Amino acid sequence: MNSVHTEAIILSTKDHGESDRLIRFFSNEKGSLRGIAKGARRSRERFVHSFEPFSVVELKYLERRGLIWVESSRLQEPFLALRKDLERWGYAALITELVLEMVPESEPNPDLFFLLKEAYARFSEEREPINVLLLFLFRFLDFLGYLPAMDACSKCRKPACELTRWWWGVKRGVFACPDHRSFDDDEFPLDLGTVTLIQKSRRLSLDTVWRLCFKRDKRNALLEVLIEWVKELIQKDLNSVRMLRKLRPAS
Repeated sequence: MNSVHTEAIILSTKDHGESDRLIRFFSNEKGSLRGIAKGARRSRERFVHSFEPFSVVELKYLERRGLIWVESSRLQEPFLALRKDLERWGYAALITELVLEMVPESEPNPDLFFLLKEAYARFSEEREPINVLLLFLFRFLDFLGYLPAMDACSKCRKPACELTRWWWGVKRGVFACPDHRSFDDDEFPLDLGTVTLIQKSRRLSLDTVWRLCFKRDKRNALLEVLIEWVKELIQKDLNSVRMLRKLRPAS
């Protein structure tokens, strides 16, 4: 029996039986995991207020016969601001849903852990949550290996800095200059400024990446193409996106 103490992010919880809870969490050391917290719905000491989605907690669990048994959980950061603003909560729910759907379980990924934690913090603080969402999405998809290199044309290798207009074949993973675009339906136009921001979002440290700012008139189109692409990748709709689309017209 192996006892583990770790910093973790609560991704989702579900009632189980009369008093237990099933917990999905993202561990700093071991990535996405799922476990059961015995008596969590009755305990007033071991788990108090620590299983809300998006919360950062100090978790203790046991690994036994291939199962994870959550022994205790102490709240470190609840990101209360997300729970007071339904739209910001929706953005946090979206990135959480993407982790649940796209990240394999039991694969250590400390970079993604800190990216997720920082994104929650920025959603709580920043005035431009859509910009935060875009920065998260580009870095997240880069971590998973879905973004093509955008430093040069995929066909002729012309450097990106030499042209002001580029084309991104989203589903095919192609970055093309005007001479080598394919005119397929999935091609998305990018100006050099946006290309530069995407590249910086992939390589800057987490301390500085949030300073980047996509132009307001580009954000919605970029977000739409990324969301549709993700839906193609996971072959299903995203519940959080449906909620956000209802909220945005009134926001």
